[in-house]
Amino acid sequence: MSKKTHIGAGNVEIELDGETCTLKPSLQACQALSRVRGGINNTVRAVGDLDFDAMVTVIGLGLGLSGKELKDLPEKVYETGLPELSGPLIRYLSNVANGGKPFDNGGSDEDQGNAESR
Repeated sequence: MSKKTHIGAGNVEIELDGETCTLKPSLQACQALSRVRGGINNTVRAVGDLDFDAMVTVIGLGLGLSGKELKDLPEKVYETGLPELSGPLIRYLSNVANGGKPFDNGGSDEDQGNAESR
């Protein structure tokens, strides 16, 4: 059996309309993202293409939002700006696809984030 990573290892922080928020990978997020876009890779492509609705969906699932918080999310995403969010969202999606764990790329999380934003 594979070893488990400590809880929170795959969390990804984002700045959302001036506020730091933590996206948390979960089985529920993985299932929903797979169903909504036909797979995690399709969601990664949509985020890379700066698809607004895809990005709002990913953030909503990562933050576990519902109700009024979910209703207010599109405005916060718009105010933040899509290019600012794309790198961290792709890292989050990679962690979701990897069972909630970050990929061991031999570098720091900062190195990974810098590589994704290029």
